[in-house]
Amino acid sequence: MTYPPDPESVLTPKEALAKAKASPRGGDLLLSIEKAIKENDIKYVRFEQYDLYGIPRSKNVPISYFAHYLESGLNFYGGILTCDVQTRCAPGTGYGEEVTYGDARTIPDLATFMVLPWVPNTARIIVDPHWYDGRPLMGTPRILLKKVLKKFYDLGYIVRFGFEFEFYLFNEGTLEPAYGSQPIFLTLYNNFDVDYLYGMMDTLQKAGFRIITQNSEQGPGQQEINLDCRDGLAAVDEAQCFKYAVKEISRQYGYVASFMTKPWIDRCASGAHIHVSLIDRQTGANAFLDPKDPDGLSPLLRQFIAGVARHAPANTVFTAPTVNCYKRYRPGVCAPTTATWGFENRSVGLRVKGTRGQSTHLENRLACAATNPYLSALSTLQSGLLGIEESLPCPEPSLGDVWADPKAKLLPATMEEALAAFESDAKLKAAYGPEFVQVVVAMKNWDIQIAKENCPAYGTPDFKTFISDWERAEFLEIL
Repeated sequence: MTYPPDPESVLTPKEALAKAKASPRGGDLLLSIEKAIKENDIKYVRFEQYDLYGIPRSKNVPISYFAHYLESGLNFYGGILTCDVQTRCAPGTGYGEEVTYGDARTIPDLATFMVLPWVPNTARIIVDPHWYDGRPLMGTPRILLKKVLKKFYDLGYIVRFGFEFEFYLFNEGTLEPAYGSQPIFLTLYNNFDVDYLYGMMDTLQKAGFRIITQNSEQGPGQQEINLDCRDGLAAVDEAQCFKYAVKEISRQYGYVASFMTKPWIDRCASGAHIHVSLIDRQTGANAFLDPKDPDGLSPLLRQFIAGVARHAPANTVFTAPTVNCYKRYRPGVCAPTTATWGFENRSVGLRVKGTRGQSTHLENRLACAATNPYLSALSTLQSGLLGIEESLPCPEPSLGDVWADPKAKLLPATMEEALAAFESDAKLKAAYGPEFVQVVVAMKNWDIQIAKENCPAYGTPDFKTFISDWERAEFLEIL
């Protein structure tokens, strides 16, 4: 099925480049790119896009052809979004057999040009896929995220994001944990390999990543790194690139860094919390703050929370994107199992941080480490926007231990339950658009099919009692 595009987004690469050059920052961007190429002796540029799982798919372009592809666009297989973690192509997405497996022509985003200090003489630029007639592939999370960010902008707000990531480190040869025990915040394991950890963070910061904290987490070989907040799309581009920069750099030191959500059944899973606030474009003030409110929260924030909470079951297809992710939700391992909210309460899924004033923000704790940052940002913003548009009443905050509350409504416990919740959420699907919905439904059904074919225990109660060899082979090194 061919979906009608948003007329404002139909662009050829040449038109997109002319539009970028005419923008207030366009000339400066081109000059800064030329300067970076010269100063860093750039010989190759990765033209990179991301699939539904957030896995980067790229082509290396010699610098002599860089300007050509900026203007003409670089062709990619249009069905990138049909690829699962192991690059099997799912049917029924609208991007495969329905379009005779055709190519898309990608449009580079000049603002994303980045020198990669961990790869010699190499830079990267993020591209968005369009068909050859200029229609964007609206199943692309980054393209949809740009649309919802514009909606907030038109309402008078800039979206501010902060990301935190947990991940496991394994020795490359054996895939055993880099160290043992449960060493959360233990100084000895914060610096278990100083050459590696400091070398990695130095390299990331040289590239422009703004790391604010690093520490050991609760699992064997588990680390956490938090990024400073940024505004708009740049924050999510940074978060997405961060994950695979960590993976690439870790390989150079003999480690496999994995954002697989649950590599060990009896140890903590890895999460990827996202922090969100809205900034008034005119005043620069935090629109989530109301000093007159007893809790310091604006009606806007309460409506935003209400929207995120209401649509959280459907959005579980994004916050728990693999069948392995659903093993994160186990008693006593600090993972949220409900879309409740509260103040400085780790048992809830949505937490208003204790900091007030201009730092007032919402922490969405539902996303697993395997989540595509574009999708965690998109699902949080789109559901929050629905809450604002509909002036949804905010539920009361949870004051106690939600894990101990038998009345608390649990989020979907399996991918089948999450997909059913997604398919029944008509308002959320309408907001995302039919093209994106078709991709998501096809890919999640495909994930379920692949799990059934490769893991005999899938779908039985036993499946949640162990981590199968198939899960580790499927997810550990790629995610």
